[in-house]
Amino acid sequence: MPSFTNISVSTKTSDAAVKSAKGWVMWIAVSAAATGGAFQINDSTDDSGTDKLDITVAANTTMFMDFTSAPIECRSGIYADIPGTNLKVNVGYV
Repeated sequence: MPSFTNISVSTKTSDAAVKSAKGWVMWIAVSAAATGGAFQINDSTDDSGTDKLDITVAANTTMFMDFTSAPIECRSGIYADIPGTNLKVNVGYV
């Protein structure tokens, strides 16, 4: 595994590319509004890739997922699929 010295952060509230090339997801922080919601992290540059994560978040909660000891590799790109507007998803990646 490569050595990581600088992690970028992308904040998304709807579907969007996080990185358009190979990358590793190091951590994810999520906050949910009153109704909660779900999101996926895809190995893709658009919404057609393979889901690497599929998470449901309860209403009025926050969540932090740390993958630094085993980063999630995305070979094509990192895409955040966030249907709806109830979540704020922060992705730490390289």
